[in-house]
Amino acid sequence: MTDAVTRVGLRGDPCGTVDASGVPRLGSYRAPFAWQVAASDRWHDPRSAASIRQRIIDGTPVVETKLAVPGGDVVSRAFMVADQGGALVCEFENRSPAAVAVAMSMRDASTSASGAGTAPQGVDMGGDARAFPLAHSSTVRFAWPVSRPRWGRTRRLDVASLASADAVVRGWVNACEKASRVSFAAQSLAAARCTMLLASTREIDELFANDPVLAVLCVAERVRMGEPAAAWLDEVAPAAEVVARSRNVAPLASRALSATVRVLSLAGEDRAARDASALWRRLNDISHAPDEATLSPLARAVAEAAGIEERLVRAVSPDEARVFAEGIASSLHGTHFDAHGLPAGPLHRVSLAVRWHGENAALLWETDGPPGLRLSSGVDSRFATSEPRGEALLRMAP
Repeated sequence: MTDAVTRVGLRGDPCGTVDASGVPRLGSYRAPFAWQVAASDRWHDPRSAASIRQRIIDGTPVVETKLAVPGGDVVSRAFMVADQGGALVCEFENRSPAAVAVAMSMRDASTSASGAGTAPQGVDMGGDARAFPLAHSSTVRFAWPVSRPRWGRTRRLDVASLASADAVVRGWVNACEKASRVSFAAQSLAAARCTMLLASTREIDELFANDPVLAVLCVAERVRMGEPAAAWLDEVAPAAEVVARSRNVAPLASRALSATVRVLSLAGEDRAARDASALWRRLNDISHAPDEATLSPLARAVAEAAGIEERLVRAVSPDEARVFAEGIASSLHGTHFDAHGLPAGPLHRVSLAVRWHGENAALLWETDGPPGLRLSSGVDSRFATSEPRGEALLRMAP
């Protein structure tokens, strides 16, 4: 078993983790919420089981862990909900043919199980552990309030009314897709954007101090996903000036200044937006991505999301964007794909689809924004248009 942990939490509050065995923990509690499963053969401890399989559902901070028992699996899902002041939820589903029992550390916990449970027999989990029967195809849920109760008082949660794992996944995915959708990179984009949405103010402040380009892009992504632009003005404008005045043009600097113009415009700061646009026009574009090996997890997520979109559409100037500036990746040749809402500068977005005709790519596009945006292509130099929508065959260079 590795020591890897996955963050879970709410927007701007990465208050919990789930380890590689599926055991969740809240930052306000001293110890994780250990669990074990009693099947027909024995007790199964996920922390020592060789049969653990884990995945992050659709790139969101909802962690699913499968523990093998005779005939099937017991599946746990751990996630955070904003309901009832915020809660960590850990639910178990029995996908094996026989009944099992789930033993859970119950300090400060509420549960959907009927009854108070029994002390687990044959396993030492501490005095606050209780075991609950779980029939075939049944589910039991446990939940803890985000804030640890004071003075020994446990705040009971209405566990049955808390949002389901499916609803939480949909909420995160919908938030991520407010920015853009890319069919072939949906989970990668969701994972990167959820990392940005989970990041605390302190973490973003640290990013501004260490890498103003990626910090601006992080804030711009959060704004695209629904956060108010005005909340970040004091950080974005000075960072953009640092980026523009730097002697060494950083990777993604042009994208960061374009994003700055968009954020300032959305905040109603028209004069500052014009100044940022002028800085962007004077900046020599640089296309290569930063070295992700040297980046923090937050910075890496920002760079990954930006890189996915940059490979499809890159703003060259306020009036021009280039599709497939570095060509179409060989892994996508022959595969139909589409993308919606890609930034093509501060005032424009582009949606596109590619349908393959032999070795050539049929491009369908539609632009959103003021008229006059010029599209060019890094694949076929003959392609250039100012039409807001259309279709063209891009001839791939031999």
